Amino acid sequence: MLRLAPLIVLLGFASLSGYGQKIFQADFPEQASVMIFPVDEAEDADLWVCFVWEEEELTRTGLWMDMRFDYEADIIVFFVDDEEESNLKIWLVDTPEESKWLNESKKSLLLNKRKE
Repeated sequence: MLRLAPLIVLLGFASLSGYGQKIFQADFPEQASVMIFPVDEAEDADLWVCFVWEEEELTRTGLWMDMRFDYEADIIVFFVDDEEESNLKIWLVDTPEESKWLNESKKSLLLNKRKE
């Protein structure tokens, strides 16, 4: 039992570090847990996001993988045209290393929420 303690602590820190998410883009806003607005200026974003192609790449905050089916996703999102309708503002970046939170108070929006 004593040998498991460091592993449990390590897993706890890993979950707090904010791994990437598998997302599904809903067709209608009522299907989504999070409303996303892509901003025009990087400094206006809450989160800088980089889309990745492989699940193994979901290693840090702001890495998203677009899933084909909703049941495969951690988060169901809907992209809105009006910033006022959004919960989360994102800026798309080109490399995984650039992804990061600018507004950490929004982290709870991406904690594996699914609207059932």
